[in-house]
Amino acid sequence: MRYTLPNLFFTTVLLLIGLLLSTPDLRAQSAILERYVQEGLQTSLQLKQQGLDISRQQELLRQANALGMPKFTFDANYTVAAGGRKIDFPIGDLLNNVYGNLNALNAVPGNLPPGVVPGVFPTLENQQIQFLPNNFHETKISFAYPVFNSDLKYNRQIQQHLLSSKTAEKAAGTHDLRYQITEAYLQYLRTLEAEKIWLNTRTVLTELRRFNESLVKNNVATRDIVATADYELSKADNEIYTLRRQQENVQAYFNFLLNKELNAPIEVDSALLKMPVPVYQPQDLVAQSLENRHELDALKAGQLAAETDVRRNNANLKLPDLYLGGSFGFQGFGYTFSKEQAYVLAQVGLSYDLFDGGLRRSKTQEARLQAETVRAKTELVEQQITLQVTAAWHDLEAAQNSFQSSSVGLRAAEETFRIVNNKYRAGQALLLEYLDAQNRVTAARLQQVIAWSEVLLKEAALKKAAGI
Repeated sequence: MRYTLPNLFFTTVLLLIGLLLSTPDLRAQSAILERYVQEGLQTSLQLKQQGLDISRQQELLRQANALGMPKFTFDANYTVAAGGRKIDFPIGDLLNNVYGNLNALNAVPGNLPPGVVPGVFPTLENQQIQFLPNNFHETKISFAYPVFNSDLKYNRQIQQHLLSSKTAEKAAGTHDLRYQITEAYLQYLRTLEAEKIWLNTRTVLTELRRFNESLVKNNVATRDIVATADYELSKADNEIYTLRRQQENVQAYFNFLLNKELNAPIEVDSALLKMPVPVYQPQDLVAQSLENRHELDALKAGQLAAETDVRRNNANLKLPDLYLGGSFGFQGFGYTFSKEQAYVLAQVGLSYDLFDGGLRRSKTQEARLQAETVRAKTELVEQQITLQVTAAWHDLEAAQNSFQSSSVGLRAAEETFRIVNNKYRAGQALLLEYLDAQNRVTAARLQQVIAWSEVLLKEAALKKAAGI
């Protein structure tokens, strides 16, 4: 079923359109619709997810920046050990004989050199030394600083480009959601206007039935004309019922876009369907779309990221990594902080892969192919956007032409019904002629509302394609 504007609108539609076209200030966006759009942008789960993706990418950028900063680490550990592997150290076997001889020499006066004090050397036991240190600690502060690292340098740039890409993707999602909300709202208004037309038609048919009843009571006509009127009323009731069910579906979809209860009421701004459409130039729209479409911004940012990755891999082929490091602390047996346990360590490192089996060259080629892929995709999307704008402009032109045709058809149908209605009440026309003329008016009114709402929908689609 197709939908439309109310009966009163059809009787004055041409006058209103002419008035609106002559007063551009009335072209302003509906405040009610704009409020719904802003509400949808605030509550959309899809945009919320994209916002979380942006936040995550921001954290990745912070991490990339942090990797290039000096890193200071405090590390303290204390070890207690028992058992494990041991090594025998025969110190007694090695020194006891020597010590015994020295003690014998010490016992003979005059054997020692002048100035040497005689002493007694002890007897030593062979020792077992375990590999695991017992009662051992190390407490230190370490630092590391990547003086030059091509991976870190270019990774920061890549993460920045990816953040720009995520931001552009959300902007594209915002623009698309704005169009979806506008489209759903216009469709909802169209169902309301179509219902008004059928309610007006039902009023006319009810009056027809009353008039036919009077003809039957006055023995001017037979009972079948009342039955025919009842049948036409039932058809109108069925159309009204169908429209209300479709209205509920559109209402549910509209509220879904706003993340609300599906049966939440919708504030109506019927004046929105009466707004005129300005003249658009397709060449200007195409140029504007290539500047405004956020999908292209996302692809271009992705292309920059891919090209940066190529430079990163090229740098890895040619340049080494240079870093500084060191530590200061205490190390030894027993948890004390004496001068004997204090130490300082400094390091300078240079790293370069002399041979990796062609891995870095392959990664460089892979990155180059990825950049070419994104570049080709960007060109394809530009062509698709140009096609979308051109097709949307042609659709708008066709919709406007259909509206002009429907306006002519409505005037003809209303004039025909006026004549047939007067004839029928004068007894000069058949009921079939009356019903046919009435159905033509209803159909023409519906068609005109459909035609004009299609103009507005096609204009919204053209704006979406052009990134307006």
